Amino acid sequence: MKLLVEDEYCDIVGKAQKGLQLSTEELSQRAGVSEAEIREARKGAFDEKVARALAGALNLSAEALVEIGKGDWYPEQPGDIEGFKLISTPFSGEYLVNSCIVWDTQTSLAVVFDTGTDPAPTIEFIKANNLKLDTLYITHMHRDHVAGLDALRQEFDCSVVVNQLESDLPEGAISIREGYQAAHGDIKIRAIETIGHTAGGTSYVIDGLSRRVAVVGDAIFAGSMGGANVSYERALETGKEILKLGSETVVVPGHGPLSTVAEEKRMNCYLSV
Repeated sequence: MKLLVEDEYCDIVGKAQKGLQLSTEELSQRAGVSEAEIREARKGAFDEKVARALAGALNLSAEALVEIGKGDWYPEQPGDIEGFKLISTPFSGEYLVNSCIVWDTQTSLAVVFDTGTDPAPTIEFIKANNLKLDTLYITHMHRDHVAGLDALRQEFDCSVVVNQLESDLPEGAISIREGYQAAHGDIKIRAIETIGHTAGGTSYVIDGLSRRVAVVGDAIFAGSMGGANVSYERALETGKEILKLGSETVVVPGHGPLSTVAEEKRMNCYLSV
């Protein structure tokens, strides 16, 4: 299944304007384009001249924004990774929410990252492949990422790990902060706080597969990022931390297709400036 790129041109412009707390009048003055043109851009009408002007005023990458606005870009996909399975479940219309399963191919010891809206595909895959689910890692506590939490706990009696700064922590969860590390067979996991979308948003860096993988929740989407509900500045800062993980690192966003650090360095409108 080819996942839709989560954020379109209009989403990226709108998130940046909101994050910088600019009125349409202020943005018009900064960019040198009319308020009507800005409103049309937020509705999805693409004009390259307007896009470049808005990029400059919003501290976005003009080249990335134009390429996304033209609809020409899709992130290069990393191909199959042994011991890694992406699960995508319904979210809104044609758009999906991601979770994933990672396992040690020698011992079949498995961990899951987020649950999506429907735990059934995850449960079915784990059982069909005779995996042993040990731990469920949560990137953040938004409902679309944890709707299947209780079902997975009941089915597999697994531990749950979540940042202690998140709201509504599950009862009995292991609460963590930046730098938490764990091993599951040959799979090594390290937590980095990627705060901005939520108060305790956490990404998980996974080593022990054929490629390093970073499960980033809504800190980064391909070419974009999740809404900065807590802090736009922190969202930008922590997104840049993800880009320090090495160009070959596979990025697993909470929504939309997989990407890589190399792709995001080139094409993330907020981070490749």
